[in-house]
Amino acid sequence: MGIRQSLSNLERVSEVATLAGIKGKLVEERMEFIMQFGLDHGRHQMVYVRDVSKEGTDKAIVTVFSPCRILKKGLFNGLSKDQAIELLSLNSKMFFARFSILEAKTEILVIASIDHLLDTLDPDELKASSLCVAVAADDYERKYGKDEF
Repeated sequence: MGIRQSLSNLERVSEVATLAGIKGKLVEERMEFIMQFGLDHGRHQMVYVRDVSKEGTDKAIVTVFSPCRILKKGLFNGLSKDQAIELLSLNSKMFFARFSILEAKTEILVIASIDHLLDTLDPDELKASSLCVAVAADDYERKYGKDEF
């Protein structure tokens, strides 16, 4: 998808969020719609939406995700085998979220996420999935004694 179409898709997400009563902000420079959720015990979790539609397809797809851990790349710093198995095990127990990783040059970002067809995304679905992703990410963060996101 081109930049204009991606931006249009994110504007649609913003409209659905407004209908759901979710406050958020479209950040064009990052091509993301950003929300913050207040959770139990004074914790907060950032949730992002990106357009992940593929060129040549007629269906817009968005990913709702929340970061939960940053790992440094390199010897003895990345995601261990046990941590990878833990994430896969957690995936089998969750609804409306899954753990995965995003790799950058120097770090690995562990995220909780879910994908949606934009055409069928309604306010209740966006609200529920955003909250599920936020809670899953926050629970994982809490396990490692963090509240970064």
